[in-house]
Amino acid sequence: TIFAWSGALRKRGELDGIAELGQFADALEGATLDTIRSGVMTGDLAGLVEGERPAPVTSEAFLKAIRTRMEA
Repeated sequence: TIFAWSGALRKRGELDGIAELGQFADALEGATLDTIRSGVMTGDLAGLVEGERPAPVTSEAFLKAIRTRMEA
């Protein structure tokens, strides 16, 4: 869902000529991927991991982890 929203934000930025909106979408996607790569993910994603699965977190904890990365 995050990537659907970020894609829509990027497109809106393109259509309205708001470069900062596209930059935000890129930052959001990057922070999301970094969060997942660090092992912080919700149960649906953790269920897709092969081998040793990370302990899943709640959706709220996942979003807070993404926010923390974006603010850093």
